[in-house]
Amino acid sequence: MNLNNLIRTHLLKHSALSYALYPVGLLYATLQKSCRRYYSGRAYHAPCKVISIGNIVSGGSGKTPLTIALANMLQEKGLRVAVSHRGYKGEFEHKPTLINDSQGLHYAAEQTGDEAWMIASALKGIPVVVGRNRKEAIRLLLKSYPATEVVIMDDALQHVQVHRDVEIVSFAAETGIGNGFVLPAGYLRESLQTLNEHTIAVVSRKQNQVVRAKWMQDLLKTGSKVFGACSEPHECVDAKANVYPLTSLIGKRLVLVSGIAHPDSFESSVKAVGLVYSRHYAYPDHYAFPQAQVLKDLNSEMPELILCTQKDIMKLARHAGIATRLRALVLDYHFDKPEEFLKVVLSSVGKELR
Repeated sequence: MNLNNLIRTHLLKHSALSYALYPVGLLYATLQKSCRRYYSGRAYHAPCKVISIGNIVSGGSGKTPLTIALANMLQEKGLRVAVSHRGYKGEFEHKPTLINDSQGLHYAAEQTGDEAWMIASALKGIPVVVGRNRKEAIRLLLKSYPATEVVIMDDALQHVQVHRDVEIVSFAAETGIGNGFVLPAGYLRESLQTLNEHTIAVVSRKQNQVVRAKWMQDLLKTGSKVFGACSEPHECVDAKANVYPLTSLIGKRLVLVSGIAHPDSFESSVKAVGLVYSRHYAYPDHYAFPQAQVLKDLNSEMPELILCTQKDIMKLARHAGIATRLRALVLDYHFDKPEEFLKVVLSSVGKELR
């Protein structure tokens, strides 16, 4: 059984295996709670406001587009904002590095990590620092940009060694909280009771998608302030950032390729705009796409165009055999009530709309 089938069968739903592992999940949840309590009392307090964006589930939940959207919103309101990211599986994960500044993005995706690269390439004039040690990364950032007012820590819900003024937790509508159990019995990294009235929750859905009421009721019971957001296909781009309308994909021999947590979500976005593809090569999350395997797989279908995610395009573009045929699907991410959401965020960090 591959990982995606395991998730669908035992983590998103109740099964004999998930019930058998339930006691282990309770133990893990207790350990996480103890760690959160221990490190929170010893957390580093940055000399600026800190917003944490993360997920309480073990897979993708839309936190990266949420980070990009919020950073742009804060910048548009006149705030001096920056972003901290772990730089997962990048060369700088264990060496804090400023990858994006007023001059632009300075490194490739293999160096920064795919998610950090996606964030930095989307944010103009907003500094982005990577590094697993968030304390040292933020210090490095503030050394170059001491006037920074707000740092957004992406993918940081469990990184409690740095004090945050507000926590924003992202959920994907299609997966929600899974079966409601904590790992390894379920999809949650921590108990849902970690959330409280000070938490801001954002539920991201695809176009025309209805959020299931059951798990939303569980979320509302935590007291969190809940907002909705929607992402829908908008256009596509090639590896050189040239923009194409989605209609340019119609009638082409098309294959999909992805290295993300929820490949089904990518397929749903493609199908939502009526595109037809012959096959989806779904690799593990943060896949490095080694040349021999990728070229063998993709060229076996003889595609005219290869449609991938924005997170994956630059790693795939290293391979000359497919680079010119690559297109990344660009999703438009927007909040249902943007001004209300921003007002709550700013209020939580002690600031007002300008």
